[in-house]
This record gives sequence, structure tokens and C-alpha cells, in this order.
Amino acid sequence: MQEENTHLKRCLVLQSFAPLFLLLTIKNFQPKVFYALILKFFAKVSAHDLNILSIALHHEMFGPMVVSSLGVVWIILTIITVLGFNGMQNSGFASTGEKIVINSEESDNSATFLVTYVLPLLTDDVTNLRNLISFLLMLSMVILLLIKSDSFYLNPILTLIRYKVFSFSFIETRQNDVSTDRVYIGITRKCDIDQSKKIQRKYISNGVFLIYNDIEI
Repeated sequence: MQEENTHLKRCLVLQSFAPLFLLLTIKNFQPKVFYALILKFFAKVSAHDLNILSIALHHEMFGPMVVSSLGVVWIILTIITVLGFNGMQNSGFASTGEKIVINSEESDNSATFLVTYVLPLLTDDVTNLRNLISFLLMLSMVILLLIKSDSFYLNPILTLIRYKVFSFSFIETRQNDVSTDRVYIGITRKCDIDQSKKIQRKYISNGVFLIYNDIEI
């Protein structure tokens, strides 16, 4: 198998959780309250009142502030990756005269992703330190699970920006990195794959490829 494209894989994982962080930011973001608390915190720090650290950690708004800040950063990074996603598709494709047969569409699984991963985390209460730590640990485990598994392509953002996800098999190939006996996952944008034509592909990870029809000259 070709070398794993870890950068592209991480971008897809980052995009997957953007809806969660958007909703969490909307739920917890209180700019006026946060601004007032930050001013009070630095005023106490300037006065060398070290007790403010313990007070801040146990304040009911500490968790919402952390989650909101993380959410804003996550959303910004997601926007950057989405804008750069098209650029990643302009190079690194292999055109080896292969044809594929599409087995089924997988795009509807983005709804399953939302129900399985997003909604349970969205209901967590982060207004105390213990719940905040529990939420961050659970989120970290889910992200690691997604990175280690082949389900990182279950990405609601891809659906929103008109990408299609499908399972496919190679009809014939002369390459050693793929097999006609295995089912793979393909990601393509806007246009459906014409199965009568040859394809070009770019390997991401765990049997997942970016797929387009080859340009015939």
C-alpha cells in the first residue's frame, strides 16, 4: 500500500468535529461575561493575589470559556483546511489505467456520525472542573479512535461542500498496492464517477482514496 497521507487524514478528522465545536461555541460563548472575568483575573494577578488561580479553575464559567476558546480555534482551523482542501487535490494522483465498480454510496453515514459522535458530547455539562476534564478526555479518546480507524471519512463537512463518499472495488489493476478482492472507500467531488472510464487516485489512509475520472487526451 502507498504511504499514508497523514496530513490529509488529519484535515478530514478536524473537519469531522467542526459541527460539534460550532454548536458548543454557540451554546457556551458569552463574550461580555468572559471579557469581564478576564479583566478581573489579570487585575488580581497584577495585585499578586495567587488565590485567583484556584478561584478561576473552580469558577462555573471556566469550563464554558475553555470550550468556547477551543471551539473558535477549531472552527478557524477547519475553515483553513476546507479552503486548502482543493489545493491538495492538484498533485499526488496516480493514473495507472485502472477502472472501478462502485458498490454503494456512503455519504448518508455522515448523519450516523452526527448522532454517534456529536450529539452525546454536545449534551455534556462543562460548568465544573471535573466535568470539563471528563469532556476533554472523552473528546480526545473519540478523536484518537477516529484517527486510528478507517471511519475518518464519515465527515459531515464533506457532504456540505458537495463531496461524495462511496465504497468501490477495482475491476482490474496492474499495481501491487491494491487488490481486486478488497472493498475500498472513495471520495470525489461534485461529479459522479463514470465507471466506464479509467480513474486517477490519491491514497489517504486505511483503504480510503480521493478518486476522479482520468482526463483522456
